[in-house]
Amino acid sequence: MEIDTKNPASIRFAYLDNVRSFVIFHVIAMHAAVTYSGDGGWYYKEGISGTLSIFETVVFGLFQSFLQAWFIGALFFISAFLVTKSLKKRGSTQFLKERFFRLGVPLLIYVFLIAPFIYFVLLGIGNEYTFVNNYIHYLTNFKWIIGSTGPLWFVEALLLFCIIYVIIRKFFPNPKTIHAFNTKSIVFAIIITGIFAFLIRLIFPLGTSFYNLQFGYFGSYIALFIIGIIVGENNLFENISGERNIKWIKITLIAGPIIWFAIMLLGGATKGHRYFDGGLHWQSLAFALWEAFFAIGFSIGIIAFFKKRLNINNKYTQLIADNSFGIYFFHAPLLIAVSLLLKHWTINPLLKFMAVTIIAFVVTLIFSYLVRKIKFVKTLLK
Repeated sequence: MEIDTKNPASIRFAYLDNVRSFVIFHVIAMHAAVTYSGDGGWYYKEGISGTLSIFETVVFGLFQSFLQAWFIGALFFISAFLVTKSLKKRGSTQFLKERFFRLGVPLLIYVFLIAPFIYFVLLGIGNEYTFVNNYIHYLTNFKWIIGSTGPLWFVEALLLFCIIYVIIRKFFPNPKTIHAFNTKSIVFAIIITGIFAFLIRLIFPLGTSFYNLQFGYFGSYIALFIIGIIVGENNLFENISGERNIKWIKITLIAGPIIWFAIMLLGGATKGHRYFDGGLHWQSLAFALWEAFFAIGFSIGIIAFFKKRLNINNKYTQLIADNSFGIYFFHAPLLIAVSLLLKHWTINPLLKFMAVTIIAFVVTLIFSYLVRKIKFVKTLLK
């Protein structure tokens, strides 16, 4: 989201850029956590799930569960809110052209350039052959179709959501006006989202993937995108970002861990059972409702908090905001490179995770800043 520093009205929304920057930092943190916990999907792992101490397992599990629950959903919510303004301003044709350029082109660049670089250069997959031979094999065997979107799956999904949104508005140009989005609305959205996620996980349990799209998590993604659309179309952002909604941070951070531990302890997770991943189990329903509670509650709370406390725009926040998409786009190969360089650094996995997260973020920010000096890249990754 670009901010015109000469326009006071636009500075009012600096907090949205800061929320997005906060989320992008945690994208790197999540993938670093997977690297050293071994729990989750990522290109490179040092940790092996099940070999960590109980303390390390709990800390990583709690951190990754809470982060997974809200951070990508928050991005979908902010993106949807901005999408409503862009569609209204540009019209359907120009809006889709802009979306295909801003989302489609980076996705193609990642699939056909960044992903092969990760596979064949950084990770040395197929190193018995030359890069050219590996790349030809990558193309001709259509390996690029299966899982090569990496973290750009979000861009792929967002582009698909935008297309569906435009189609729906073509058939239903005058949606019903909603006058408020209050506490009752939030609670209702949490319950519906939790049930929706539970039903999805009957078919796509957590841990399963369809062409790198983990549909098991899409319940909250879809819900928060729809909420963002409703909020944007009905000019209800003040209902979301009002100071009273800061209470949702307190509610989720106090009740969230208690409920999470209860589900894990009572649901058999300590004995190695993962009934919460999906299926007709009470653990799956409970976890889906917990996740919806945290996804929606914390997302709303953090936006309200940033508006109240971090609605600032200075050269530092602007630097990160300007490069947030660049950081997201480039973080995978750079995080992997940092992890590989520090492979032989023997240290507690939790400390290593924190150190690598900070180093990778700084390196990626610098790299994005330098590369975006190229005019085309700056236009594409803004």
